Amino acid sequence: MEEQSSRFAPAKRRAAVAASVFGIAVFGVGAGVAVSGCGSDNNSNDVSSVNNAIDSVQSQASSIQSQVSSITTQAQQQAQSVQSQVQSVQSQVSTAKSGGGGY
Repeated sequence: MEEQSSRFAPAKRRAAVAASVFGIAVFGVGAGVAVSGCGSDNNSNDVSSVNNAIDSVQSQASSIQSQVSSITTQAQQQAQSVQSQVQSVQSQVSTAKSGGGGY
């Protein structure tokens, strides 16, 4: 039984690595199915479960990557806006110091 369940070890490791890399908690990656299938001749369902879990993790990672990209763009836009406001205030202060601002 141990020999048969060890066939799924690389697939389980791939799923676990993908989940940990992207910080996604994946439950039921197929490890339990693979272990419980030790006495079964139908291992294609076990492999399919693991592959489906990997696909799910990859899809979630892609979604997270898209969200991070969007947040990064928003942060850059906000930084540019703040920089513009700072330059405007600096210009007003400079004008006021030179006596042309009417303050």
